[in-house]
Amino acid sequence: MIEVLGALGLVAFLIASVAIGVRLLMIGSRTGNVPELAIGIGFVVGAVVGYVPETVVLSTDLMDPQTETSVLAMTQIALRGAPLALVVFTVSVFRPSELWARALAVSILVALVVSWVAFPSTRIYAQSDVDVFWYDVFAVSRSLAAAWAAAESFLYYKRARLQVNLGLMSPVLANRFWLWGVGLSALTALMGSTIWAALLGIDPAVSGWVLLESLFGMMGAFTLWLTFFPGRAYKRYVDRKWSIAQGGPEVPIDG
Repeated sequence: MIEVLGALGLVAFLIASVAIGVRLLMIGSRTGNVPELAIGIGFVVGAVVGYVPETVVLSTDLMDPQTETSVLAMTQIALRGAPLALVVFTVSVFRPSELWARALAVSILVALVVSWVAFPSTRIYAQSDVDVFWYDVFAVSRSLAAAWAAAESFLYYKRARLQVNLGLMSPVLANRFWLWGVGLSALTALMGSTIWAALLGIDPAVSGWVLLESLFGMMGAFTLWLTFFPGRAYKRYVDRKWSIAQGGPEVPIDG
């Protein structure tokens, strides 16, 4: 039962990541816009080539040791490519002309690359304190990429609310920035879970910790899915909630 519940978050995150990634890649291939292409590549590669196979290797005995080593080597590259794609998205959408943002992006890039060169594997295979240090550099860097993107989205949501009040933006569009921030916050927690487990002295393979990671995965999958596939019922809910908050009638509003 625990294994099934733990797998639900993994499956939900995989489905949402692939659906979102493919949709954005299709849009990006038509428009040539960097943000859509970056997120599309990041979600598909990060989930399909990175997170899911790594989780399978670390949580099951389905592969022989030699295959596990090869798969983990592949996942470490993908798990660095995904946060880099997210950084590209964040800079290009929220901070295209800010020098500090470019400097932070370069810092994250350097940390991800150097950590891979120094220790291209996962934490449980570390053989020295140096290996642990470089894995933690990687984990912090990828978590920082997601946390930065979440923070920028929440900040923009705050400004978007003012635009909604002025009639310059629909409540549904503004709400998507909030959903994106929540989804990336869950992703941040998921990415940093290995470090938190190590700091707390917890085996990340124990059932309770697996369930916590599954919860982060399901939360991220749900909110990110709503960001790109909100559906009519959810749109009506957001419009009605916003109307009531503004003292308007309790009826749907076209966004």
